[in-house]
Amino acid sequence: MRNINILYYGRVKQVDVYESMFEYVKSSGITDCEKDYIEGQPEYFVEEWQVAMDSIICYGYDSMKDAGEIEIDGQDYTRIGKEITELSYVPTDDLTETLYVIYHCDHKMRKCNCTSEIFRTKEEAEKRANELGGKSDLS
Repeated sequence: MRNINILYYGRVKQVDVYESMFEYVKSSGITDCEKDYIEGQPEYFVEEWQVAMDSIICYGYDSMKDAGEIEIDGQDYTRIGKEITELSYVPTDDLTETLYVIYHCDHKMRKCNCTSEIFRTKEEAEKRANELGGKSDLS
């Protein structure tokens, strides 16, 4: 991540510019990470994640007022954030990037929540899910 200054509502503001969606999510976390409980679901399982599936991480902006899209060194970046006041940008091409998250299925509470770990590949995520599942068997 790097910081740059932009003109925002007539004032110079410092913004965070991330090199990838992965870098942004790794530093800020995933917000919408609950799944419907399914009987017989493994204790830890992997699912795809895209920013479009996370309703809180992206919000609309008024392109007439907000710096919703900027160009840096010939690359387009789009504003993203969990709060209306957050000024973070990721490469526009990365908005459709598929990442992978691990969910923990709590059979006693009958709910599934993500572990907040994110991975670039399904293989990495499945390996970690197996590690987590192995640890829980020992307790």
